[in-house]
Amino acid sequence: MNPPSLLQKTISFIREEGRALPAWWYSLSTLRKLGPTLSIFIYWGLLASLHGLHADHFVIGLVIIALSSLGTAAGKLLRFLFPVFLTGILYDSMRYYSSYIRADIHVAFPYEFDKKFFGIATSNGVLTPNEFWQLHTSAILDFITGFFYLSFIAFYVFMSGYHALFLPARAKDPVQRRAAERIGPYVTWGFFWLNMLGYSTYYWFPAAPPWYVADHGLGPALMDTMASPAGAARFDHLLGTHFFTGMYGRSADVFGAIPSLHVAYPLLATLFAFQVKSLRTFGVIFYVIMCFSAVYLNHHYVIDILWGSAYAVLIFTIMNARSNWRARTENRSAPRASGAFGNRFSS
Repeated sequence: MNPPSLLQKTISFIREEGRALPAWWYSLSTLRKLGPTLSIFIYWGLLASLHGLHADHFVIGLVIIALSSLGTAAGKLLRFLFPVFLTGILYDSMRYYSSYIRADIHVAFPYEFDKKFFGIATSNGVLTPNEFWQLHTSAILDFITGFFYLSFIAFYVFMSGYHALFLPARAKDPVQRRAAERIGPYVTWGFFWLNMLGYSTYYWFPAAPPWYVADHGLGPALMDTMASPAGAARFDHLLGTHFFTGMYGRSADVFGAIPSLHVAYPLLATLFAFQVKSLRTFGVIFYVIMCFSAVYLNHHYVIDILWGSAYAVLIFTIMNARSNWRARTENRSAPRASGAFGNRFSS
């Protein structure tokens, strides 16, 4: 007899969840039943009052309401994704207060730093890596860098989901499974805290991106400058799309170049990958391509990449220390428990 296919397993799983849903819903408190929906309606109302409510806010809100209402499996997925949703909400909110708390903007310093330490000698003088690559573009590089630059959060969530949701339940190696159980609950919270550290830096050390210098020079920052897709516009032109134009049209902070979170995400994901011993090659490739893409697309200087990478290492160190401490604590209190944490996403 042939084993059930993936489709059959999925259908069976959905049926089981559906049968268990009424009893699960009945067991919830009134606050648990209504709290997520009320919170989303309050959030929508606040945005509407600020004239900032958009279609994507409805989509995210409806996803959160659905996941909070569709049983235990959906609830586990929501707990996994919640730090990502929370990060998006906080980033979106920055457009309302960033101008009031930002320190003096550094326009010349990142440019001069890169030119001094990473400058490339050419017949036209010393150029920053950004300036050099704007003179050596190609359609192939436009496609590769644009694709990875567009997909950076999706790749992080994919790697995190594999490590936090799949490996604890399916890994055949018990050592790998225990490592995934230990670190899994921290992969998306690491994403959240990495962003909080990065966002705070946008205000105490705001910096202009290289495309700004290319367009407006090294003079005082022009506060009414609109965000630009810069070199990423070549990807849209190549495919006839408007991905980057639309995305950067909604950018919350033009002067948030330091640190490069585009680079920090893949490095953090890669550090988790080495901890769990899974997807390591993909993670390294992801990180290296993103470092190059940030410069090639004229969005970040090398100093932005170094700063973002340092933040990723810092957050990983904290998350790993936290997971180790929690594992030791639970091992002392329940020495016969299965795994350091138990499988938080599958229990």
